[in-house]
Amino acid sequence: MNFTYARPVVSSSMMRVALLLLLLAACARGVRKDVTKAIASEAPAAAAQRAGIGDPPALTHAEMIEHVLSRVSYGPSVADRARIERIGIAAFLEEQLHPEELDDSALEQRLASYDVLQKGSDTLVQELVAERKERQLERRREEMMNGAPPPPLDVIPEDLRKPLGKAARRPGYDFVAQLSQAKLLRAVTSRRQLLEELADFWFNHFNVFAGKEQESALLPDYEERVLRPNALGSFPELLEATAHSPAMLIYLDNWRSAAPLPSLPPRLGQKSDEAPKKPKRGLNENYARELLELHTLGVDGGYTQTDVIEVARCFTGWTVEQPQRDPRFVFRPGLHDFGEKHVLGRLIPAGQGEEDGEQVLRILSEHPSTARSIAKKLARRFVSDEPPESLVLKVSQAYTRTRGDVRTMLRAIFESPEFWSRGALRAKVRSPLELVAAAVRGLDATVVEPMALARAVARIGEPLYAAQPPTGYPDLAQTWLGSGALLARIDFGLQLANGQLEGVKVDLSRLAASAPEAVLQRTAAELGAPELSEKTRASILDQLQKAKPTALQGARAVGLLLGAPELQRR
Repeated sequence: MNFTYARPVVSSSMMRVALLLLLLAACARGVRKDVTKAIASEAPAAAAQRAGIGDPPALTHAEMIEHVLSRVSYGPSVADRARIERIGIAAFLEEQLHPEELDDSALEQRLASYDVLQKGSDTLVQELVAERKERQLERRREEMMNGAPPPPLDVIPEDLRKPLGKAARRPGYDFVAQLSQAKLLRAVTSRRQLLEELADFWFNHFNVFAGKEQESALLPDYEERVLRPNALGSFPELLEATAHSPAMLIYLDNWRSAAPLPSLPPRLGQKSDEAPKKPKRGLNENYARELLELHTLGVDGGYTQTDVIEVARCFTGWTVEQPQRDPRFVFRPGLHDFGEKHVLGRLIPAGQGEEDGEQVLRILSEHPSTARSIAKKLARRFVSDEPPESLVLKVSQAYTRTRGDVRTMLRAIFESPEFWSRGALRAKVRSPLELVAAAVRGLDATVVEPMALARAVARIGEPLYAAQPPTGYPDLAQTWLGSGALLARIDFGLQLANGQLEGVKVDLSRLAASAPEAVLQRTAAELGAPELSEKTRASILDQLQKAKPTALQGARAVGLLLGAPELQRR
């Protein structure tokens, strides 16, 4: 029998009290108290000095500023360089660790123009479902009249439509396009740069593909109310929030997972060799597998296939109510496996219901393998593709000590010699999103309309919200360094510098100089480029000398530098 919990009758006064408590709890999460001390003003310089004992030498003050801005933001900007010089590196980091204290009202006013961020999942899903029904009717009418389907989606750019596959239909495409534009605006203009870096980090960690079913309508709520509020909070709370999200439950098919029905006995008169009727529902292991392998323990975290099955049994009944009208998490006891389970050697008693899944989340969030897995991913994001084992250990200990406090783990990274070592300087390859945002920030470009930037990110190889596998976009160099990608990066740089990106304005008059060497020097400083190799310098100077008129030298220098090997790293 399939049923949901009965709702108790409550008075209006009780309801008001309950809503007030929920509001206070939400506010408390938004301004989470520190569980560790702020970074001391002398800590970054002291850590850099410890890292510089012997050879190679410690980072200079200028290198430290460029390094920290390249890791906790989408790239150095004129304003951020000035601020960090004024208040110091440690104070700047603490500001970024407390984004709620930074005024971002100018950005918020711009984001208010995006309908997808203002509407609830119920409205967006209903719009999506209604459009699909209308398109089906339109297709039938066209086929009946002339035997041909309706016109293709020519008005939707292929570089944004193709990654979404069959789901690239309006309004679903429009939802993703608006989300992509909002993401670019935030990356380029937000004062809360570390929060934006973490929002992207956690989205890929808990990836959801916009092209599946009605996910494009669920993504705004998933990103705005599940990931972003918990990005600098507690990992166990973030894990729990994703586990209850309709977007995650539908993406990894857990909403269809149920305790298998027993096979029916043979019908009267049924021949003995006839196969019994198969049950129409059963266990789905997708979410359980990714929960163990990607979200928590890691691929080498010590779980077995038996654990996957047992975890899947624990999450039966965790489903979505009214998925095509008003998607909400609901636990349906009629779908749940109430039997006894064993997960990672721990007993899950029979008869608990929804508590089974909640107990699994606690077991996983407290497991040493989860502490190590999350620590390594954070160290990889902020230090290097292969972070030092010493740093992973420090961050995992911070996780264990504070029960997964993200801010504490980040402080452990920012106070470590490993973060401030010369080996970490420009050790990370910029993703397409990071390259595009860094170029716009470095050149102090004005973004009137960010759609062209979203398309550029897609052309370079990272169509936003369109990573199909649960792994999301990997945070590794080999993901982004193909020869075709490098050409696309150069092309983007030239288009940006030449004013060919609609809605993006950049003034390069300050780069003008009487000699190509001076143009290159000014442009490199503007973009925060490191010392160029002789090969790169000679190649760019040769191209600048061929630029006619010389007023084009600044634009060409920007384009060539953005495609240079030295500028691919942060």
